[in-house]
Amino acid sequence: LTAVTGVMPRYGSVLGGEQITLSGSGFSGAATVMIDDRECTVDSQTATEITCTTMNKPYVPGEPTLNINIDGVGSVATRGLVYRYVSRWSDKETWGNDIPPLAGEAVEIPSGQHLLVDVQNVPQLEFVLVYGSLIFESNNNDLTDHKTFYAGYIMVNGGYLEIGTEDFPYMSKLTITMHGDKE
Repeated sequence: LTAVTGVMPRYGSVLGGEQITLSGSGFSGAATVMIDDRECTVDSQTATEITCTTMNKPYVPGEPTLNINIDGVGSVATRGLVYRYVSRWSDKETWGNDIPPLAGEAVEIPSGQHLLVDVQNVPQLEFVLVYGSLIFESNNNDLTDHKTFYAGYIMVNGGYLEIGTEDFPYMSKLTITMHGDKE
């Protein structure tokens, strides 16, 4: 059986240059790896592991995809596993080479964008609309780490919100505070 059983890390910068490891079985021929229709250059390969380096990824609407083809074998079953190209909250490029949103402003995450909250504190936002992905990064090296996120409301509309998963639980502390009035 030719299948992927793991993708590590699960996300990395839209700027590219990230080395990822795909584990699985049946990787016995030369592999071609495509992530979101961008080639991931294969650095090394065994029958159970492929290591590749990502390219940069300009914004394109849509869901993340992972396609692996093995010469003489064909497509590899990815079992729904993907790699997400993320825009980091802390990166000026995420905000058009400007500062991150200030208190009272709104954030819209369009379909196809995966916004990784990698900062300690986010100021009180008016609202956050999630059509793409909003991912909170756990600091597993410091379980006392405490992030805070403030918003009037967060609406996930066909998007993805991740604060850990069953396989990758959020191990540090996160406080999300919603603000509003009686109305």
